[in-house]
Amino acid sequence: DKTIFFEIKKPWYLINGVIFIIFCLFVALFFVFYKLRINILNRKNKLLEEKYNLEKQVSASMLKAIKSQMNPHFFYNALNTIQSFIYSNDKQNASNYLAKFSKLTRTILEMSELDKISLTEEINALNLYLDLEKVRLNDDFSFEINFESSLNLDFIKIPSMLIQPYVENAIKHGLLHKKRNKVLRLNFVQEQNFLLVEIEDNGVGRKKSEALNSIKREKHKSFATDANLKRIELINRSKELDSKTKFDVKYIDKMDENNLSLGTIVILKILI
Repeated sequence: DKTIFFEIKKPWYLINGVIFIIFCLFVALFFVFYKLRINILNRKNKLLEEKYNLEKQVSASMLKAIKSQMNPHFFYNALNTIQSFIYSNDKQNASNYLAKFSKLTRTILEMSELDKISLTEEINALNLYLDLEKVRLNDDFSFEINFESSLNLDFIKIPSMLIQPYVENAIKHGLLHKKRNKVLRLNFVQEQNFLLVEIEDNGVGRKKSEALNSIKREKHKSFATDANLKRIELINRSKELDSKTKFDVKYIDKMDENNLSLGTIVILKILI
């Protein structure tokens, strides 16, 4: 009998040295791919961050510009009232009005620097503003500010100076054209996660106001309302506030049975 000895060699790819080389190549390729992927993601994140920062800066600058435009609009009216008291030599009213005007000026300047303020601060500022407007309208004007007792006025935060332009608009375009018994009501109500702010006036209504304004100025447009609409649009589009805050504005024209205007209701809906 013959004994045959033979050896079965491993395939080349199972040789220890080759396995090590293949493993090293695989690790190297994975590392290169990982680094490339990380670099691509970093570039995308950097571009997104730059875009976000740019949008945020643009929004912030536009909001500040709108605020700075809205504030002098009221100051102009207030200074005219003080001037009329001075011309009529009514020192007492001029002094009282100037004191309130000074307090409101400080309040507005402080609020303009803040993104959000408490509902307490907003209502206090509105009270001051409406007191000044009451004097300007020769006391032929009354107002009410009502809110639910369950509302936590100090806890609820809203964007600063959001409500005042609509109140100003109700006076300027609704009540100013009315002859007697001018009434403005502000109601604050919480509905689930929303704060509803109702601004109701018994003025001449939007249709008649537009007709009267068109006589004075062609293609008249309310600055306060237009500016605030831009402001709300910017805030709603802001990525920083998108998931937290949403705003909506609704107008209701009050009519009697003869289809004559009884005034206007503006409803601001704010997610809190």
